[in-house]
Amino acid sequence: MTLYEIDNAILACTDQETGEIIDGDALTALQMERKAKLEGVALWIKDLVAEAEAVETEADRLTARRKSLEKKITDLRIWLQTALAGEKLKTPRCIVYQTHSQRVKVQNEKELAEFLETLDEPERFLRFQEPELRKDEIKKALKLGFEIPGAELEETESVVIK
Repeated sequence: MTLYEIDNAILACTDQETGEIIDGDALTALQMERKAKLEGVALWIKDLVAEAEAVETEADRLTARRKSLEKKITDLRIWLQTALAGEKLKTPRCIVYQTHSQRVKVQNEKELAEFLETLDEPERFLRFQEPELRKDEIKKALKLGFEIPGAELEETESVVIK
């Protein structure tokens, strides 16, 4: 029997006009069954929370393992590059050689910023990010009594399962 069906059966155990209990034993049994259903859902939620935490812990462990492996890869690449000293290594199982590339190294950000201000289109060299609301600060201000157009404190309810 579903929770909805149990609630309807509980209503059927009472006279809707007078509020008098028609079948007390059935009502007690239905109330116990309803309580057991609700407890089952609460226990299921607790189980899912524990599983989610276990997954998060495992994800953290795997992330740490990945970072460790990536660091080892970087260290081994540097070691191999130093050991080869520009030589090419060719075997039936691998080929190792060095390539040359270029990247920008900013030596003085202030000087570069001043230079960009002199250009007609400095945004060509810049990437802008969209501003992000700091809802925690807005909440603090609202709690202190400030009026902020477009924002208000909202009361919510949540279920706590322990």
